[in-house]
Amino acid sequence: MGRAILQSGLLNGEFSLYRQVEAILRDQIADGVFRPGDRLPAEEVLRSQFGISRGTLRQALDALEIDGLVERARGRGTFVRIAPAEDAPRPRMTFQSMIKRARTASIVERQGRHVPPKTVSAALEIDSRVSVPFFIRRSNENESDEGRIGIKRYLAPEFNRLAEDLAFESDFDGALLRLGHVEKGNAWVEAILAEPRFAMLLKVPLGSALMSLWWVDRVDGCPAACTQMLYPGGASALLVRLEETLR
Repeated sequence: MGRAILQSGLLNGEFSLYRQVEAILRDQIADGVFRPGDRLPAEEVLRSQFGISRGTLRQALDALEIDGLVERARGRGTFVRIAPAEDAPRPRMTFQSMIKRARTASIVERQGRHVPPKTVSAALEIDSRVSVPFFIRRSNENESDEGRIGIKRYLAPEFNRLAEDLAFESDFDGALLRLGHVEKGNAWVEAILAEPRFAMLLKVPLGSALMSLWWVDRVDGCPAACTQMLYPGGASALLVRLEETLR
């Protein structure tokens, strides 16, 4: 997949080759393709997959190691880092109203099933090995002066039958209300860099700052959906927009 992305021109020459490879691997780790404790494919395999030199691959892996995403063991390979148990949890907050801009994410980009990140599995209160339905939507950039937003929604396994209908539902909140009593759960915020998929989705430069806001919807007391909303911008813009959202 990585080599196809590099050769398709989706990533242009403004970014060094090793940064593109780093971003693809970072994206795969974030998406659960490689999970904590997994060993990455051998360097020879990765070099063949991406069509790159040994030096370029080493630069990409060095960058991931510096950021604490992987660990390299001499003679054994490169492993996705397992976060220590004492790591502090991500800051969370409860918010009083649904983010209105989520309603503008009306264009369905992708849908399917996969095993979500462990954070999402925990939020949905399911086994971390269970795959769930998901869909990705974006707003039309002409709908807001603030530019595009993107959302990725993971649905609880109980919604397998309704997954396709919910993906194309223009009023997701209303659809949940038809299923039972809806409550908004906790929300938490991350500052991330634009990986290849999100950079293309939001039309921003690869590696630029994104604000990532997560929240959980509960139906009749049970987790129904875990949503990630992405805005272009840095941490200061994130605080401003959150304050506006939560008023």
